[in-house]
Amino acid sequence: MAASETTGVVRVFQLHRDRDVTGYSGTGVVADGVIRPDGAVSMRWRGPVRTTVEAACLADIQTIHGHDGATRVVLGAVITGGAAWTAA
Repeated sequence: MAASETTGVVRVFQLHRDRDVTGYSGTGVVADGVIRPDGAVSMRWRGPVRTTVEAACLADIQTIHGHDGATRVVLGAVITGGAAWTAA
């Protein structure tokens, strides 16, 4: 999905690492993320140092953290609608 596309839905995803190329993150599910309707991505690492990564699009996450196919993006459910906010 390009950074300029708007889908109208929020998607969640996980990074599944089959091979730990760096020896740091381990294997299995190593991060959780969300793709916003405009394509922007937030991702949080599950490891001992839990940093959060922001990217313009999912392709950027795959390019930086995919390690040439050692890590897969697994998409979860589609979340539609919006938050219901009320003023106090």
